[in-house]
Formats: sequence, C-alpha cells, structure tokens
Amino acid sequence: MNTARTPLFYMANLGSEVARALLEYEKGDFEKMRNSIIRAKNIIMKVEEFPEMKGRTGELEILKTIIEDLNQKKFELNKDQLLAYFSPFAMRLMSLA
Repeated sequence: MNTARTPLFYMANLGSEVARALLEYEKGDFEKMRNSIIRAKNIIMKVEEFPEMKGRTGELEILKTIIEDLNQKKFELNKDQLLAYFSPFAMRLMSLA
C-alpha cells in the first residue's frame, strides 16, 4: 500500500504510536514508551504543517497534553476512550487502500 502522506495518514499513525506507548506504559517498559512518545510528537508536528489542520489546533494541543502526561507517567484517562478516538482515522485510511 502506497498511501499519500495526508493528515488522515498521520492521524492513523499517531493512533498506532499512542496505542504502542500505552501498552509499553502498562508493561512498565518506559524506554520503549519514550521512543513511541518521541515518534508521536514528531507525527503531531507533521500534522500541524498541513494548512487544513489550522482549525484543529485545540484538538492537537489536547493530544500533546495527553502524550506529555503519559511521558511523565501520569496517564489519567480511560485508555479505551482514547484509543476509540483514533479508530475512525484508521478505518477511513484502510478504506482508501
């Protein structure tokens, strides 16, 4: 699959990194978790570069805060709800393949 690097592509991949970071957090593998968080932060920076994402800066700021809280080992959200947020991005991306 040769998918264009669109905001949809990056948001689906951000979901994968967040899911990976959460799994590593639960396992207590904080080195791998930090690596996932670094990748997640880089993905957010790429998403912010797209002109069509300018109206969603509040949403991206919330995601940054959640990721930073996880980085500081103080994740206080419902994991399933957070992962459910990313599901539509992945489903839409897969439907394009």
